[in-house]
Amino acid sequence: MVKEELTQLRAVRSRTLAMIQDLSQEQLDYVPQPDQWSVEEQVDHLILAERVLRGDMAILIARAKAGQTPYLYRSFAEFNARPACIPQGVLPWLEVPLTVFSGVIPASVREYVVRNVPFPAQAPDVMLPRRGRMKAELCEELGAMLCETETLFAVNPSLDYDNMRHQHPLFGIQTVPQLMRTLWLHEQAHQEQITSILASPQFPKAA
Repeated sequence: MVKEELTQLRAVRSRTLAMIQDLSQEQLDYVPQPDQWSVEEQVDHLILAERVLRGDMAILIARAKAGQTPYLYRSFAEFNARPACIPQGVLPWLEVPLTVFSGVIPASVREYVVRNVPFPAQAPDVMLPRRGRMKAELCEELGAMLCETETLFAVNPSLDYDNMRHQHPLFGIQTVPQLMRTLWLHEQAHQEQITSILASPQFPKAA
């Protein structure tokens, strides 16, 4: 199962790299609206997202190898992703009811939300992009992130990834393969946002 998700992530990552390979730095830095991200920020967000989720998967793997229960709970205090309509200050009050609610929502519905983003969402603080990153750095890190994720599983080929559990109040309980699926679905969603930016009438023309 993990191998299938890795294969899909490779294909999605190749498309992301292809989408930005011919863009200039000016085009990468173009901000369509004051409250929107540039292509550069979209890509940096993807890099940070993979780093965070791979770190959590590495924790689950380490716990399984140590004979501990491979379970990890991330609270809103640690990972404050949320619908944009929910103020930051009310998250602690919603943690328990949302945890219960997400536990009965089918995985297919949660994956639909990740892939299609049917409502404005606020990225968690740990995944907020850094402005001013150079194209060469972004391309290098996109490749490096994928290699590090592949290596994590290559050196741990025989573990029961379906028995590892990651839980968040908003995203529910996910196995490691489901976390991997979330990674590439999330990247596809941002590819659509990048496509929208490239199609903007005000998008800088190629030199």
